[in-house]
Amino acid sequence: MRIISSGIKASFMLVLLTLSACASGPRTFSISESELQSRLARELSAPVKLLHVFDISLSNPVIQLDDGSERLHATLDTHISSPLSTETLVGKLDISGKLRFDAQTSSIMLSESRIEGFNFNGMQLNKQYTGLFNTLAEDWLQDIPLYRLKPDDLKNGYKRYVPGDFKIIGRDLRITLLPQ
Repeated sequence: MRIISSGIKASFMLVLLTLSACASGPRTFSISESELQSRLARELSAPVKLLHVFDISLSNPVIQLDDGSERLHATLDTHISSPLSTETLVGKLDISGKLRFDAQTSSIMLSESRIEGFNFNGMQLNKQYTGLFNTLAEDWLQDIPLYRLKPDDLKNGYKRYVPGDFKIIGRDLRITLLPQ
């Protein structure tokens, strides 16, 4: 009887050691393109006043994750008005940005954002305006929080994890979580 209980005890310990070894390796966490798109829509839903002259409203982002450049590209419906003019510019704004992790807020952020182009009222604005808007957008479009990792995402049992590599695979952002 004693031999059987020691054998069971040893087997149980072996299973626990195997499970703990599996739990201590890297894990992956995925966020879909559609989830990032809805988060971007929420973050950019409030109108922005630029230079105290332009009122800018962004809506309906359509995003695409680019695994070649590791950038998120978005096209947004855009309305620009100003008290200095009766005309409202209506068109599309194309932006892109890198995805990074902000440890302080446990958030996936859109950073290194830039305006790739815009088309308003059927006319393309030239590179001179793109450069001007990129300068203005350095503050306006930087560090947009897209997804906040929950505490449960960063732990497994007693093991804590920190985000490592970000990789765009197909229509998902895959994050490797490394054990601490």
